[in-house]
Amino acid sequence: MNQDVKLNVFEAFSGVGSQHMALRNINKKFKIVATSDIDPAATLAYYYIHKKNDNSYNILPKQEIINYLSKILIKSEKDLKKLSNEKLTELYIACVKTNNLGDITKISIENIPEHNLFTYSFPCQDISSIGTKKGLDQNSGTRSSLLWECKKIIENKKPKYLVLENVKSLTTGKNKQNFETWLRYLESLGYENYWKIFDAQHYGIPQRRPRVIVVSKLGKSKINLIKDNQFIHKSLNDIIDDKGKKWTIFNPKAKVKGEVKEGEVLFLDDRDWKINGVMIDKVSSTQRAGRSGLKLIKCENGTLYERKLSALECCRLMGYNDQDYHNMKQGKLSDNTIIRLCGNSIVVNVLENIFRNIYEEEEND
Repeated sequence: MNQDVKLNVFEAFSGVGSQHMALRNINKKFKIVATSDIDPAATLAYYYIHKKNDNSYNILPKQEIINYLSKILIKSEKDLKKLSNEKLTELYIACVKTNNLGDITKISIENIPEHNLFTYSFPCQDISSIGTKKGLDQNSGTRSSLLWECKKIIENKKPKYLVLENVKSLTTGKNKQNFETWLRYLESLGYENYWKIFDAQHYGIPQRRPRVIVVSKLGKSKINLIKDNQFIHKSLNDIIDDKGKKWTIFNPKAKVKGEVKEGEVLFLDDRDWKINGVMIDKVSSTQRAGRSGLKLIKCENGTLYERKLSALECCRLMGYNDQDYHNMKQGKLSDNTIIRLCGNSIVVNVLENIFRNIYEEEEND
């Protein structure tokens, strides 16, 4: 058995680096050789969570920084010129230190370092059941069609392992054909695919968040790469922090199915979620993670109260540790921005499960 296994990872659509968090948490050898993201806030969050102690850098003149950032981030040169020198420098350092290659449609293969794990959680907005439903047809120009941009990377770099994560609706309805086409494409390159719908509530996190994960290995695998490992399950009480939080009386017109017991705290979302055996009907179409945030409901002295989850609580619901949140705050990211980034992220515990399997496979390969 080879215990000296190291994964070199290209983290595309990297966001705040949930893959990086998961690899960090399982205490295995790894190196993130490159990232790819066009969101300035996500890039700053990634830097402050993972790279803030790396302070060595060379500063370019302002216009050179603007030219550099305009090729990587979603901001135009005009918008970048409006930023202070301090913010421009901060964004520049964040991109350099995370080796952010930027827009995946513009990445040159020559600039991508060698890697044996490629992660590609492409945008879900056009395939999500609550998104635009524009689909992901190749060359359609939708955000979800960025999946097909990954072909050039996989074909040219042939990483040993691939990990795709997205909403479960990728596997159903009008998206199913594209999903199956993608799997056949990977098989044609010699990859063996394992896929499954993973739900965060089964991996130590008290929320329903079903997501499909596809793990692909170049060649035959010796183990089931999507098998389950043991997790310490947390309750909602492990997540919430009521200190200094203000609760308001719950909308009395909202219909509640089931009994909200005295002293019990439950989730409230715009979709019917059944948590701890209680289902609460939808109240509005805006109370979603990533926008205004999930809400909590509780019963005290026979009265129902509600409040939004804090940014720290949203981080905990995604499997981030508290220091990850504090690092983002050090980067002066607002709580609303952090909540949005959480909504776009991947539950870290689920990724830990996947990466443990990949390391086990590597150690026995």
